[in-house]
Amino acid sequence: MTLTKQQAIGIFGTGAETGRALGITRSAVSQWPDVLDQRMTDLVVGAAIRLGKTLPDGFSAPAEPAAA
Repeated sequence: MTLTKQQAIGIFGTGAETGRALGITRSAVSQWPDVLDQRMTDLVVGAAIRLGKTLPDGFSAPAEPAAA
C-alpha cells in the first residue's frame, strides 16, 4: 500500500513540515510524484510513527510489545 503526495503532506500538515520530518526541503517534497513509491511511503510512515502523527486509514502503528 502506498500514499499519495497529498496524504503524506496531510499527515504532517504542510509541505514544509513534511520536509522537516524527513530531513529534506519543502522544494524536494513539492517535486514528488502524485503517488509515492513504496520506499518513500515507508519513509513517510516511519517518520509519522516516530513523531506520533495519525496515519491515514489502512496504515497503523506497530503494537507496543507486551511487558514481561
